[in-house]
Order: sequence, then structure tokens, then C-alpha cells
Amino acid sequence: DRGDPAIRALVPKIVAAWQTLDITKVDPYYAKDAELAFFDLAPMKYVNWTEYRAGVRKMFFEPNKSLTFTIKDDLAVHRRGLVAWATFTFGADVVSKDDKPAHLDGRWTMVLEQRGGRWTVVHEHVSVPLGPS
Repeated sequence: DRGDPAIRALVPKIVAAWQTLDITKVDPYYAKDAELAFFDLAPMKYVNWTEYRAGVRKMFFEPNKSLTFTIKDDLAVHRRGLVAWATFTFGADVVSKDDKPAHLDGRWTMVLEQRGGRWTVVHEHVSVPLGPS
């Protein structure tokens, strides 16, 4: 058993939303609470969704024309009442607007909370290993 089936089905939808390079497709999955922190590849952290949203658009969406994530076979979901966390590794293929391809492997953790009958990401951590994966 790899965890709650509803959350296991939701995680790929969230990842697919990021691939659209359209932040309005990502917005519905994330909490807008001001006190939440998000950790991404760069910079070190964002202190709220508004800051994260703007930073991701500038750092990842604006300079690129495509982004494809492949979730590896290690997606695990753990649930404790109204809180759950999902962990997985991924491959990402990026093509910049000047047609330069890049690949990176990383790890992604989502902490979700059930609010109003739906799961919402309240914290996220995305990182890449320093050495070979």
C-alpha cells in the first residue's frame, strides 16, 4: 500500500498543472495562507504563496517554452487525519525559449491539508541532489 488513493491520484494532477507553464492552472491546488513557506530550487525559500507564485513565473515559466516532469515509481503518501504528505523523485526536461534543452533529477515533498472537503498543498519542498543521482 502506497497511501491514500485520492491523494495518490491528486499528486500527478498537481505536477501536470506545473507543466502547463500557466500559474493560473497551479493556483487551485495551493493554500493562499500568508504564514506558509515554500522551498524550491531557487531562491532558498518563499514565505507565502504570493511570493512563490511570482518567483516561479519569473524563474521557470518566463524563460522556458516547455517543462515536462516524469514522476518516478517511488510516490509515497502518508495521511494522519486532515494532514498528509507525499514524497517522490522526478525527472524534469526543460526547453528554454531559445531552444536549449536541459534535464535535471530532483525530489519533491508536498504537505497537504484537507480543507472544505478537498486536499490543498500547504507546504512544498523541491530540491535537486548536489552530486550524481
